[in-house]
Amino acid sequence: MVSFKQLSLFASFGALTHATFIFQYCVDPDFQHCHDICADAGECIPVPAGLTSARAAAGHNCYIYNENYGCVGNRGGPITNDDRHYDLSIFGWNDITLSVRCDLA
Repeated sequence: MVSFKQLSLFASFGALTHATFIFQYCVDPDFQHCHDICADAGECIPVPAGLTSARAAAGHNCYIYNENYGCVGNRGGPITNDDRHYDLSIFGWNDITLSVRCDLA
């Protein structure tokens, strides 16, 4: 039998192995119609076309890529929590991002 104390201990260890929120992308400017990405730092994440605004979770630096879904080629960023990108068209990156990689700051 597993006690509540043991369950909370298991839950604590489980939290260490699960991906966490690291990046938010939105399909409209000014953070409208947004989606959160949960992943491990350093992981390459493909994103659907249409990314228009973006922000990183606190403590992360994120880079966006426009050549393929493998986080190689042309790179934009960094996007950070305190340097949010409300409209990527200002930088010529509107609707062309295909993948993102976030690292710990």
